[in-house]
Amino acid sequence: MEIATKLVIRQSGHMKTQTSARLSAHLRSEMTPERIGHRMMLFREALNLTPSQMADSLEIPRTYWSRFEGGKRAITEDVAAMLVERFGVTLDFLILGKWDKLPMDLADKMRAVEARKNI
Repeated sequence: MEIATKLVIRQSGHMKTQTSARLSAHLRSEMTPERIGHRMMLFREALNLTPSQMADSLEIPRTYWSRFEGGKRAITEDVAAMLVERFGVTLDFLILGKWDKLPMDLADKMRAVEARKNI
């Protein structure tokens, strides 16, 4: 005899709102897929990689990387962890936009990319 069960967990929108309310407006704005995507682009360009090369190095579909970088899709935990493990970027930078714990050489390269983009 086989018994099949399904566990259904509903996420409460109320719970998400309560957590978000505790964050500063600045931090909430840095955590949007668009801002995270911008930082992913800075990071990728600082490594002198094309979007295709980055996706291939992470062994993810190229369209996923493009959607992440373009802010059309929120980065997954797995991809964020792979970026940390393989390239030395920090979650503080990727998710929260905090530069202070990045390796200095990587931060310098990304700032140079950002300066070129703002010219």
